[in-house]
Amino acid sequence: MIYNIYLNISVKVFILNKYIIIGPIGAGKSEAKIILQDNDYKCFCADEEVKKLYKDKSVIEKIHNFLPSAVNNKGIDLNILRNELFNNPELMEKIENYIQPIVYNNFINIEKENKNNIIFIFPIVKNNKFILENKYIYINSDVKIRRDRLKKRANYNDLLISKIINYQESIDIYKKDCDYLINNDGTINELRNSLKKIIK
Repeated sequence: MIYNIYLNISVKVFILNKYIIIGPIGAGKSEAKIILQDNDYKCFCADEEVKKLYKDKSVIEKIHNFLPSAVNNKGIDLNILRNELFNNPELMEKIENYIQPIVYNNFINIEKENKNNIIFIFPIVKNNKFILENKYIYINSDVKIRRDRLKKRANYNDLLISKIINYQESIDIYKKDCDYLINNDGTINELRNSLKKIIK
């Protein structure tokens, strides 16, 4: 069941040691992370975990096997990799099938080491085993608002933004089954208040 903070009803509050946040690109997951860290939660972001993995020698070699043009003498060129991923579904599937299990195992280990007040944050990806095994909060936002936010990021153009949004929409099975939905179309303070209503 979804408990929406904008309905005029009593809301369900999670009383958990671990919280999961997921949402599409540009919905406000990074802002949620900052808010929660300011309230003494330990936040672990899957995107940041992947960036760390992309600096690992064995991972760089694997990415080179998948896409040689994305690897140079400095390591993995994330801009080239990102553009190729959203132009090549087969490549996307190969890399996700390789990277996701590593992130999953890393998060399992993090969970064992941190028993209280931990937050795991995920983008929309296929077959997210970690999400499916836990209750989770879905942060959403109007697509026009998300586009405007993404345009402010470096190396994001209209075409790339459209490809990312369309891809995530095509695989998003998480919104309909979420335990809690936040519509983040407003201000940071509104997002902060929304999170406070859920996480205690």
